[in-house]
Parts: sequence; C-alpha cells; structure tokens
Amino acid sequence: MKKILVILTLLMFVLSCGKAGGNGKTATFNMEAEPSSLDPQLLTDMGGFMITGLTYEGLVRLNEKNEVVPAGAESWEKSKDGTVWTFKLRKGMKWSNGDALTAKDYVNGMKRGLEPATASEYAFLMFYIKGAEDYNGGKIKDFNQVGIKAKDDYTIEFTLSKPAPFFDKTLVMPVYYPINAKALDQFKDKYATEANKSIYSGPYTIEKWTHDNEVILKKNPNYWNAANTKFDTLKALMVSDFNAATNYFENKELDLTKISLEKKASYVGKPELKEVPDGRVYYLAFNTKAPGLKNKKIRQALSLAIDRKNLVSNVLNGSGIVASGVVSEGTKGENDDFRKEVGDLYAQYKNVNVKALFDEGLKEEGLTPDKLNLTLTVDEKGSGKKEGEFYQSQWKEKLGLDVNVETITYKERLSRAKAGDFQIVRYAWGPDYADPMTYLEIFQTSAGQINVAKFSDPEYDKLVEFAKKEQDNKARMDAMKKAEKILMDDFRYTGLYYEVATYLQNPHLKGVVIRAVGNPIDFYAAYKD
Repeated sequence: MKKILVILTLLMFVLSCGKAGGNGKTATFNMEAEPSSLDPQLLTDMGGFMITGLTYEGLVRLNEKNEVVPAGAESWEKSKDGTVWTFKLRKGMKWSNGDALTAKDYVNGMKRGLEPATASEYAFLMFYIKGAEDYNGGKIKDFNQVGIKAKDDYTIEFTLSKPAPFFDKTLVMPVYYPINAKALDQFKDKYATEANKSIYSGPYTIEKWTHDNEVILKKNPNYWNAANTKFDTLKALMVSDFNAATNYFENKELDLTKISLEKKASYVGKPELKEVPDGRVYYLAFNTKAPGLKNKKIRQALSLAIDRKNLVSNVLNGSGIVASGVVSEGTKGENDDFRKEVGDLYAQYKNVNVKALFDEGLKEEGLTPDKLNLTLTVDEKGSGKKEGEFYQSQWKEKLGLDVNVETITYKERLSRAKAGDFQIVRYAWGPDYADPMTYLEIFQTSAGQINVAKFSDPEYDKLVEFAKKEQDNKARMDAMKKAEKILMDDFRYTGLYYEVATYLQNPHLKGVVIRAVGNPIDFYAAYKD
C-alpha cells in the first residue's frame, strides 16, 4: 500500500510539473494574438518579438536594466569618430541543426533585411550604415558597397554613413538576426512560415506552431549558453480576450498574461499583479484620402473632442497615462525625461471650442455631419472594442457626428493599416531602443508602411535626420523636440495614452523581464522557484 501511495504521489508531481502553476520545467505565457510573422526580417509586432527573441541570437541583448550586453558578439568597439563599429563573435556557436554560426550568417540576415524584394519594414533601422538606404531603394545593386563586412568568421565590421551614438541599441532588433543560408535555400518563400521551416540560433527552437492558437518552444541543446536556459518548454498561447486570459491564469493554465481591466480591482495588493509602464503609445491615425479628413480642422476637432483623462480613468481603469505627444514618458531627454522637457503639446488647445472648429472644417469642405461618413477601425485585443465605443460616444456627444466602429482581428488591422485601407485607425507603437528617435523616425516620409497615415513634412524630415547624426546631445534633443511639435500640430496622428501594462504573474515565476524597449516579455533568464 505504501509503495502505491509513493507511486501515486510521484505521478501527481510529474503531472503538476506540466501545468502552468507547477514548479516544473514548463512555463506558459500569453502572446495575445497570431503574430504577423515569425520571420526575423519581416515581423513587426510584439508577439513576433517575443518569440524570435528566444529563438534567434542577435549580436547583443538587453539585460534586466535594459542595458545592451553581449550575446552572439562577446565584445565590440567603435572608432573615435563613431563611424566604424567592430564586433567580435563568440567562437563555437551553432545553429540548432549543428551547423557553425559565423559572421557570414549575420551578414546574410542583414543583407536579406535590406534587399528590396524582402520589403522589410524595419530596413530603415539599418539606414545609418553606409550604402544601406541606397541598396534598399535599388539605387545600388552591389551589396559589397554596403558598410557591412564579415572580416573573418568571427568579426563583423559596420561602417556608418554618419555617426549614430545609439547604433548598438538598434542591434537588438530582429532585422539584424542571422539567417542560415541552407535553410533559406531549402524553404525559399515558405521560410519561417511554419515551425519546421527554419533553423534556430537562440536558446529555444519552435517545436510546434498552431496558427491562431499557440507556439511551443523547446530548449535548444546547441545554444552556446544552454546551461543557463532553465525551462525545457515554453508555451505561448494566443488569447486576445483578457477576460478569458484571466480565467486561464486562475485555472493555472497561464503563468503570465495581461489582465482584463474589469478584474484588475480584485488583484490590487496581491503578489500576482504587476503594473509596468511599457513605453507603448496608442494613437489614432487619420487617412487624409478619406472624405473630410484632408481638412486639418476636422482632424483637430476629432482629436480634441476625446477626453483623455476620462479615457484613462474610466475606460482603462487607470492602466494608462494621458498622452501629451507621441514620445512616451520614460524616455531620457537632455537632462530629464524627454516628455517632461517638451511638456503637454495639447495644453495649448484646452480652451478651443471643438464644435465650432468642427463646423468650420465642415463648411470649408461643403459637408454636413450627416454627409461625413467615417469608420473607426480597432482590433479585438484587450480594450480595443471598449475604446472604440468610447471614441464613438465622444464624437457623437461633442460634435454631433455618428462614426461607425468596426472591430477586426489584430493581424488584419495591422495589414489594412499598412495598406492604407482605413479612414481612422487605432494604432500603437512600442519603443525599439531607448531614445526618442525610436518614436519619431517612423513618421518620416521615408518610413514606408509604418507611417500608416503617410505624414510628410520637409522640415520634420530635416530635423529628424539632423538628430540621427548629431553628436551633441543638447542639439539633437532640441531638434527632436521641434520635430514632435510639427508632427502633433498636423493632427494626422493624435496621441491617446501611454500604456501601463497590467499583468498577472505566477509568484513562482522568476527572472522574467517586462520591458518598454524591444521584446516586451523576455524569458531569457526566467525560471520557477
């Protein structure tokens, strides 16, 4: 009888290790939605960052303090004038299939990210490199003219066209990740579209990818730092409804997830609740090709009619910070927080009569409210639908305007916004690196699909370009402050709020980093106690 009890106890222990709430070698987290892609050179969304940050090895990583630390490169140095950066790779690194991981693989990845045919939306991050923008734009055909060189198997040299003091911070982005030429040649246009159509270089490999459901990661025994990879398995679920995700957490089927705003109050003061300002800015983008929206007064009225304090307090249950521009709080400026130094760019409009402004715009366009047929597009993730209804009610109450709200999938919303297939869209941007530039460069004329509302202003472009190469911190910050004011004054984009991410986390889950820069949830050093 005693033997049977011992066996049953051991069996229960083994089974409990497989559950999210157990103390075993598995952790389960919510990536919320099907990623737009898991191809390092093509992905653009948070889910893609989470997964590829664990399955591919960049030259550098961010630690728990968001400092750039060695990863595939063990050391680097830059020239006195800041234009030549040399990275020394670790020796003995391998791909998950056993192939050697060398400098050539990193150069292959960057070349692919810049090739016009790839159409990588993050190619612009490499435009600091000599010849990169011209190669991406097809002006030069020979990649040897681009300042990315594999000097030998373990040395990569970057030659920049202009100094970029934050260049190393951009290297955390997946567009810089290595590519195994053998895998790319084998899978061609199907590369990274399924779990078994890639070869991996990071601490985990993708064992299974059930689209619109889950991604299962397995520890990569060939990873150079495998001895410090604590979990054998990571499961990423795609649960866009945070009420449902909260139920999964309470049933011990998730170790980490964003919580529904409705249930947040019941966790206040409990160790499971984690609130983290994540640097993500939510904004509305207005398509000026839509009827009426080419008129700045109409865009301005639609923006100023929204009570952002009410939005944060009552719609988001306090899980946000009222936006006063597009650059989020928590980004360093000249001496203090950039946002604090610039101030509230909407404060100057606090006494504006938005209805009168709206009517003026309508008159200029020869329209009446009943003839202005507008649709706001939101996605089903988190508070998207609830926010859409709030903006709809604000426009009806303040402007007498009926706006249709359509709720679509996250993936479709990304696709349609980039294609310009919208009138008004709720969009968001999270910082890729710790500098105001990460928010401002996406609105340059040259930014491509990421600039979904196609904002274009020569003075704005000039200021941002100046700030990219200027070495004097005060001068570059001044330029970015002027640029943000120009952007906000156009009202093609309007900031709504800066996200305060509210998570539920299993108290036994340790070492997870929830950050504002790059990969939003990092399991690199995670474990269960």
